[in-house]
Amino acid sequence: MTTGSPTALICTDLAIGWQTGFDITSEMGSISEAGDMTRSWNGRKVNLAMPEFRLYYVRISSGQGEVRSPALSRMWPGTVFTMVPINELPDVIPTGMQSRTLERDPHPGSIRCVDPEFNAIPFAVDGRVVTLAAPAATPVRIYFRPVLTLIVTAPWKETFREAGAEVSWSLECEELGGNV
Repeated sequence: MTTGSPTALICTDLAIGWQTGFDITSEMGSISEAGDMTRSWNGRKVNLAMPEFRLYYVRISSGQGEVRSPALSRMWPGTVFTMVPINELPDVIPTGMQSRTLERDPHPGSIRCVDPEFNAIPFAVDGRVVTLAAPAATPVRIYFRPVLTLIVTAPWKETFREAGAEVSWSLECEELGGNV
């Protein structure tokens, strides 16, 4: 969380925290190109998409109580920036295993490991590798907030109600992916 910000979303390019970020909604999912589904000669469903297309889209928007928009004026389609969304990505360490390599860089301090009853499980982190103190007796769920490099994919939107001094806004982006 940035200084003075009411939200856990971290993005210095948006300067969230100055009368904004009171009720942010963050939607994440896989980009549509992550799947190129077809059927084989015998009817088996297969995904022909390359693993490099396993990227996320992120849409953030305001809720009620916003007084000001974040710094959207330079967020043109094609703008590249870094964000730690409020969403946590889940992963798992299966029973009998002791470590897992996360698919994205975790924001420092955002990782937590829990058992099926949501009891905290001790762990250590080295980069993307999460290691338990002992092999998992039951599946251990990992939750973490990723650090994402994003590109703006659609024009941002802002609506301002003058009488109520209320603003609403949204920004759509996707992970940058690959080496351009």
